[in-house]
Amino acid sequence: MCGRFSLSKRELVEIADWLEAELAAEVAAQYRPRYNVAPTDLHFIARSDGKRRVVLPARWGFSDEKPLINARAESVAEKPSFREAFARRRCVVPADGFFEWTGDKKARRPIWFHPPDGGLLAFAGLWEPGRDGPRFTILTTEANATVAPVHDRMPVILPPACIGEWLAAPRAELLVPAAPGVLLGTPVSSRVNSVEHDDPACLAPQETEEPVENPRDRQLKLL
Repeated sequence: MCGRFSLSKRELVEIADWLEAELAAEVAAQYRPRYNVAPTDLHFIARSDGKRRVVLPARWGFSDEKPLINARAESVAEKPSFREAFARRRCVVPADGFFEWTGDKKARRPIWFHPPDGGLLAFAGLWEPGRDGPRFTILTTEANATVAPVHDRMPVILPPACIGEWLAAPRAELLVPAAPGVLLGTPVSSRVNSVEHDDPACLAPQETEEPVENPRDRQLKLL
């Protein structure tokens, strides 16, 4: 499962360069660093038309009514909600980390899973047209050894060399847990528990204060 993530780089052009994708000035102007991206938020994806790769804004979650924010890699090719997008509308979702929680429900403690070197991650995603522009979902797979002590699912993280393969064809063999060493789990501030908070303090080392409750918890379909 992937229900929150971050993309805290200062400039979208840096991210587009890493993705080897074109970036229009009007799209770059919409960007700001994000420390707590939540379902239904506007984010950015990279997609390809077979000739060029571009970065575009898109909203997180298929469907306008009940957003589907994740798609299970094991069944995405057969699920009616996702199979057409899997065949025709694949994308990459840039991030620099994602969150999972541990501990009692009344005292949830967030763990930020991120590259040890502070680099970028490419989540395998799908996109679809929506009333207010494109929408995307993130594919998930079984957790690797780093994530498994906290959660049994994780986003599919594409090695940079495989981004082009994923955009070109529905390669199920790419939808596997991340290799050892790709991620480091860091306990961070309970500020990230609330979608109201989206600032650098969300990634600060875990404090000893009581965790912040989320006043806007939304009942979403998490796969």
